[in-house]
Amino acid sequence: MLLNDPVTLLFIIIPFGLMTTLMLCLSYVGTSDHRAPLHWWIAGDLVLAVYRAVDLLQPGVVAPEYDWLGILSPQTAFIANTAGLLLAIGCHTLALHQLSDQRCNVQWHARTLLAPVLIYGIGASALLHNEYMLSWFFLFCVITIGIQFYVTWPLRKRFRGAWALLTGHVALLIFHAHSTVILTLEPPPPLSFDEPDMFSLPALAMDFMVSFLFTLSFALMLQEQLRQQVVQLSITDTLTGALNRRGAVSTILQERRQNGPQRYPLSVAMIDLDNFKRINDQHGHAAGDTALQVFASTVTRLIRKDDIFVRWGGEEFLLVFPGTDIAQAQGFMSRLREALNSEQPTPSLPLPIGFSAGLAQTSSMNSREDFEALLRSVDKALYRAKRVRGRVEVVEAVDL
Repeated sequence: MLLNDPVTLLFIIIPFGLMTTLMLCLSYVGTSDHRAPLHWWIAGDLVLAVYRAVDLLQPGVVAPEYDWLGILSPQTAFIANTAGLLLAIGCHTLALHQLSDQRCNVQWHARTLLAPVLIYGIGASALLHNEYMLSWFFLFCVITIGIQFYVTWPLRKRFRGAWALLTGHVALLIFHAHSTVILTLEPPPPLSFDEPDMFSLPALAMDFMVSFLFTLSFALMLQEQLRQQVVQLSITDTLTGALNRRGAVSTILQERRQNGPQRYPLSVAMIDLDNFKRINDQHGHAAGDTALQVFASTVTRLIRKDDIFVRWGGEEFLLVFPGTDIAQAQGFMSRLREALNSEQPTPSLPLPIGFSAGLAQTSSMNSREDFEALLRSVDKALYRAKRVRGRVEVVEAVDL
């Protein structure tokens, strides 16, 4: 049986779609419930598997005993085939957008996925017997691949696999843009459609190769995302969402290397929730957990992007303010106290949340030992504040 026999090609296309789906499912076995990128990419790969199978639904292609499969005219098969390719590219674009953790509404999905396909389909129906039909198709390949390149570009900072996708995008953009220009300047004769519009073997091989390489790149990105999630879980406190001690030291030292002198003056605050034991004893540990979560969410709402928030242990929290002097840090403490006082009592948290804090400022921190020495001085200031409660004490010379 020849490779260009339709039945043989059908047996090539279906395993390819199933293999791709299985590989992606195996590539993303993790703890996250955020599976939208995987689902969109699988949808795109399944559309790619169908997109070549459409050509087999033309009369006269399959054996006489399968004549009932010939339900599409050559013109309809051509439009469905080319529109299917654009739809698959759109599905993959949505998968990459979901991988970037950016939220998008239904309108954005519709514009990205359906708008290019619908506009192309309307234009293709009008230009079907026109000499510019192929240039119209290649133009929309450039548009859809260009959109996917735009969505993939920011991912290069997080995923190495994105570079493989971007390289493929550039190659495809050059090829399709060149074809668009050539076919527009020197248009070929209009397509006759007097016989079934079948794909060539080189085109089939190119489709398989490009799709498979893109899928491998995407699978690598999913694996990288999974590793990042595991690392993030290991340095994050699950109850409050703040960094834990392990994550604090590495994050602070990394921030020091990246920002250098721009981070000074740097202020550090050690915070302890007042009367936390009484909340646990009188209202149960569930109320204590709620108090920790309310405090953490309030801090998260008030801090800047570069500030570092850590659950140091129990009801103690650490805040690091790069590029902040002691007066600015005290202003933040006042805003935090006001925000906590404005919280309305609830059945799960009937008591107000108060805190005591120690506060220090430094103009240099060159090593982990410097950071630990700073923490010891802040802890002494916090100890003084806890004697009275509801106070913020600044580090004094005796603490150093």
